[in-house]
Amino acid sequence: MSVDPHELEQEFAELLGQSGALRFLDRAAFDGLWLWDLERPGREWTSPSFWKTLGYQTRERPTDWRDLLLGEDRERLFEAFNRHADNILKPLDEVLHFTGADGSIVAMRCRGQAIRQNGRAARMIGVLTVQPVAAAAEHDRQLGELLELSTDAVFAWSLRGGVRRWNGGAVRLFGVSTHAAYGQNPNHLTGAVFPDGWDDVQAHLEAGLTWSGDVERIRADGTRIFTSARLSPVQIDDGDVLILEIDRDMTAQHAAHERLRLLNRELNHRVKNLFAVVQGLVAVSAQGEQDASVVTDKIQARISALAAAHLISIEEEDVRRVSFRRVLEAVLAPYDKGDKQLALRGVEAQLPRRAVTPVGMIFHELATNAVKYGALSSDEGRLDVTWMADDYGRGDPVLHVKWVERFDREDGEPNIKPGLGLPLIQQSARQLNGQLSRNWSADGMETCLSFSLSEKVGAPTVESTRPRTDALQGRADVN
Repeated sequence: MSVDPHELEQEFAELLGQSGALRFLDRAAFDGLWLWDLERPGREWTSPSFWKTLGYQTRERPTDWRDLLLGEDRERLFEAFNRHADNILKPLDEVLHFTGADGSIVAMRCRGQAIRQNGRAARMIGVLTVQPVAAAAEHDRQLGELLELSTDAVFAWSLRGGVRRWNGGAVRLFGVSTHAAYGQNPNHLTGAVFPDGWDDVQAHLEAGLTWSGDVERIRADGTRIFTSARLSPVQIDDGDVLILEIDRDMTAQHAAHERLRLLNRELNHRVKNLFAVVQGLVAVSAQGEQDASVVTDKIQARISALAAAHLISIEEEDVRRVSFRRVLEAVLAPYDKGDKQLALRGVEAQLPRRAVTPVGMIFHELATNAVKYGALSSDEGRLDVTWMADDYGRGDPVLHVKWVERFDREDGEPNIKPGLGLPLIQQSARQLNGQLSRNWSADGMETCLSFSLSEKVGAPTVESTRPRTDALQGRADVN
């Protein structure tokens, strides 16, 4: 007995209205059903099997299923939807990619049918089915699992289509989720800066060549990082290039290399500075002296003071600044008899390391002068060194040092013969960009030194040829 197919179709449609029939189809025939009310946008329904397929529990479901669509799939879906709504002969049949609850990407085929009333689409019904896993797709899945085990960032992308695969290493390194990365240009996502520019890299790839090198990037949280990148062209088709890229985090190594470079630069500066200072010491010590032993003693004393200050700097290599008190104590240690003839008082002040050498030389020359002609030349004399810091509201503090010598002068004039240590003091003061002055009184002498504690002080300087106008000009009163 033959049965009219249309009659059975009508009967089947009526059976769908029976209790449980829809749930049966949703569970047994498809991986998801959906219904959109086109007359009232926002009124939508997706079946429980859709959420179950993607691994979402009821309380974990996103408020909008569109948020699960990756990259360009959303635009492609709604373009196909509008075409079908306008013309029923153009089918709605698209393969879409959704983000599962575990972060995996699930490919589902979406098919829809417009229900029309009075010639216009009023409803849209549709079904979703997970794409069957063929052998090639299974291999791809296994490869994806292996990539997820890598600690490096591994991702596949094309010049036109953006990211197609984005492993967990890329998520951790760049701070960008798989969902956010899909379909995007990774260079734009990470603010990539290539050594010779992107055009050079693209030329390599389009020629079928692999490019590797260091790349500077910005994480999603704004942190600057450095990676060692390797980009290999996998497929070149119609002007588009599919690229497999591997990035390894080299930020720590880059920081270590940069620190080593700075240390080498600082070492070169110190060596040049020490040579210049030693040459100056020899020249200054030899002038005006005929006795070789006297010259030798002067050179040895000055180099010892230089070494004492330099040793403090070396001992505190891991810090950028050195205690002013420590430098002063090291320079004056040979003259401290422990009889309270020498007193040091002041705040805790930190010298930029570059300032250690010129500061040490200034106070060595002053101490030598005090031993020969000033407060330390007799048991009745007294030397007080005090210091304070003031930033004057401008940021970098200025250190003010007072060197005060008290001693008796029977004839009312300083018992000092002309010497040639003054140029060395003046040169060191200029290296500090400081101000130096000396005042005599009835019972002694006071020297004042002021200089900035900025990191910029102590840099190499070129000997000026302009006339000297500092307060010590014309006074050859130190040895």
